[in-house]
Amino acid sequence: MAATAAYRSGSALRDERYGVTHHYTRLGPAAHAEIMSPAGAPEWVQNREALWNRVELREVRKDSQLARAIEISLPRELSPAENVALLRDYIAQEFVSKGMIADFCVRQNDANQPYAHILLTLREATAAGFGPKMRHWNRKNNLLEWRSAWAERANQHLAWAGHAVRIDHRTLEAQQSELTPARKIGIGGGQTSPTLPGYLQERVAEQQRIAAENGELIRQDPSVALRALCRQRPSFTHAELVEFLRPRTADPAQLGAVLAAVLDSSELVTLPPGVAGAARFTSQDMIDADKSLLKRVTAMATRRGFGGVGASLEARHAEFEYMLGEGDIKALAATDAAAAGTLLAALREVWELRGLAPLGVALSTIAAAALQSASGIVTQTLAAQEQAWAEGRDALAANRVIVVAGAEMIGLKQLERILAMVDKARAKIVLVADAALLEAMVGLAPLRSILDRIGMQAVTARGRMAPR
Repeated sequence: MAATAAYRSGSALRDERYGVTHHYTRLGPAAHAEIMSPAGAPEWVQNREALWNRVELREVRKDSQLARAIEISLPRELSPAENVALLRDYIAQEFVSKGMIADFCVRQNDANQPYAHILLTLREATAAGFGPKMRHWNRKNNLLEWRSAWAERANQHLAWAGHAVRIDHRTLEAQQSELTPARKIGIGGGQTSPTLPGYLQERVAEQQRIAAENGELIRQDPSVALRALCRQRPSFTHAELVEFLRPRTADPAQLGAVLAAVLDSSELVTLPPGVAGAARFTSQDMIDADKSLLKRVTAMATRRGFGGVGASLEARHAEFEYMLGEGDIKALAATDAAAAGTLLAALREVWELRGLAPLGVALSTIAAAALQSASGIVTQTLAAQEQAWAEGRDALAANRVIVVAGAEMIGLKQLERILAMVDKARAKIVLVADAALLEAMVGLAPLRSILDRIGMQAVTARGRMAPR
């Protein structure tokens, strides 16, 4: 493990078991290296050499698993400091809070793609050393949750930094993309020498074939690329379009032909120039979704409402006047997560007394669990709930109140789909957002567009009105 940690950090570490020092200083130090540990962990865990030598010392079997290694591509839109803050946030929530020690290093061998190495211990550290292995940390479901959590955290930090680009951890198949996934080669993009081992040459050839097929598909139907790109960016520049197309075409000649086809497509819409004056584009599909979204919001905002609180409850819950007033769509801008949970829990009681059935949805399993724990509202991930509705496994009736957690992070197309289903069923919806994050996103969030253009009102987590 000392050799592995030395290589990732670009340092020299002594391996006490074998009596050798592993020198990887020629690689250059990592752009950032740090060890994060749970509260109460002994001081020696902050010493990289001592940490990994003690990990080795604790294991006696030859085939022992010593650590878990994770490699993560970092958002290139974020600055080095912003990426470190993102990593700290993610590691603290997903690993350190569960008792793991995380040794992470940031590197940027490719100027356009920073990445991070994370080494995780498999045992909890105590004052006396390492305890027993935590076998449940190796469950496959953990990996799926870590991927989902990374996308959620990264997207939040991108929004904080004012970027509209979004990460989707799902497979292209799950995203319903017609494009074929790229082949992971395992070498730098420019290393295509015929002296490469045969298996690497096969990978390079396969990736070139996939890129050529994707390029031809886009040339014949540019909307394929526009749909995929708009899932990442609601709008994009010419440079961002080229950046998206380059790895999905085989060579410069095909890139030029594909780019020309996309620019000539009737599905491409040129947006008015922004403050910087740079031309931006979107798809006709996104324009249509925006119009549909606002049309539905207008209709739902003046519909019958959430049933009223009644005289006996009104005295106790005067702050619910807005939430239970006219209209089948409401927005809750939460200034405090705990207070928002308390308010939603009280609202759940009122809704149920009125014969309404609240149901929560959230982008990730973590957010879904948080909403259910705080409010008592049964909550599913948005993807799972959409699938259940589509397959008819969960009827969306008029007595349903759909509580959407993290509404500020939901994309335009997905938010439009939700409103379409809720509107069709004549049900009700509450869009819950992080007030500070919503403010930081300015015009990037479809929810912000709803609030600004329809003149709806948000309420703070404690129920006070906050005009928009």
